[in-house]
Amino acid sequence: MSGCSGGHSHETGDVNQPLAAQTASQEDADEISHLEKVCDSFRHFATFAKCARSGQARRVQALPASQRQFLPPSMIPGTPEAEARQHLYHEAEIRNQFFFDSMLRYAQMPNSQDLVREQQTGKPMKWSSDDDISKVSSVLKSLARDWSTDGEAERESCYRPLLDAVKTYLPGQSSNPPSRIVVPGAGVGRLAAELLSLGYEVQGNEFSLHMLLASDFLLNSGSSPSRQYEISPWMSETKNICKTEDPVRSIFIPDVDPFELCTRGGHGTEYAPEFSMAAGEFVSIYSNPQEHGKWNSVVSCFFLDTAPSMVEYLQVIYDMLVDNGYLINIGPLLFHWSGPSTRPDDMNPKDFLTKHSHLDRRYMESIDMTWDDVREIMIRIGFSIEEEKTNVPCRYTANEKSFMNTDYRCVFFVAKKCHSAQNLNHDIV
Repeated sequence: MSGCSGGHSHETGDVNQPLAAQTASQEDADEISHLEKVCDSFRHFATFAKCARSGQARRVQALPASQRQFLPPSMIPGTPEAEARQHLYHEAEIRNQFFFDSMLRYAQMPNSQDLVREQQTGKPMKWSSDDDISKVSSVLKSLARDWSTDGEAERESCYRPLLDAVKTYLPGQSSNPPSRIVVPGAGVGRLAAELLSLGYEVQGNEFSLHMLLASDFLLNSGSSPSRQYEISPWMSETKNICKTEDPVRSIFIPDVDPFELCTRGGHGTEYAPEFSMAAGEFVSIYSNPQEHGKWNSVVSCFFLDTAPSMVEYLQVIYDMLVDNGYLINIGPLLFHWSGPSTRPDDMNPKDFLTKHSHLDRRYMESIDMTWDDVREIMIRIGFSIEEEKTNVPCRYTANEKSFMNTDYRCVFFVAKKCHSAQNLNHDIV
């Protein structure tokens, strides 16, 4: 696929169609059901936001009059000041829902207005889960990070070291054909698009269908700085707020023309670099022997620690790289699947697992590691560390107006596939 077309990995059907249309055309009932569930969460977003505001108002009304009398008028339902405040949030809800409805129309799926008409027929409503609504909120924040001027500082701290390293270690526009790069955990696509603009052949990989639908829309629908969308990514935030208007402030996306960015890398070259999006779980796609030795680099940002087993991720990356290929990474060691600690009264492993059987099994399998551990594992697998820097300051979808943000001190490294994995079985007891 050339240009900015984003195709479903191992898809059938027309890859020039929107991703949702490709999925809907497949005869996979589970895939279609999941697509509907994800699209429902986009359709329901404004309604959930309105209900959350109503819940806050009920809690205010439930306060004793002796306490309520001290609240500012803008917090007391029914006052002109409160109506003005609620109007700000209502407008933010409309902005976000308009973006999602535009995205769903592009995807050839029903939007929130179709949902309203459906409700009028008396059809029972099955509302989205809180988890899916949270994922929609994460899409908004990722769009601000990747495709707005407000996210420029974050991109500079996280993406710039990766882009500079790629230019240092991989031949770009001058090579025919260009070097091939995978960007796992591609999110809404900016890092992958930036690499494509440098003349590399790029495949983004993303598991979240929420993110995939948003990136497909932004990259392929014709949006640009002259055709921007106005969104309010922080509208759902209720804590650590300074000014009343902070959560509902507007962000404009995209800050650059995605099509121009994606096609820039092919100007003046014999080979126009290809761009694709592989939808699915990283290991299930790239552990396939057909992917072995096919990629010049894996460029990862805030990705490696999302693995239940980082060893498995590193093994897969090693296999998919060509000889002397590079893993170029920046990120923390947050370990997303870090599970509960064992207590003195956990009598045996079986009882411990039974007690936590409500958790995803990956929480029980994940192993937290230090950077020293990870570094040695890479060397034992067969990588050499070409560059290494710790305590690199980064943020991730930070709200600059919030009283609270997480400042990560990340590790940046470049690792080269230099020889076959060591046979270390004799070390294992």
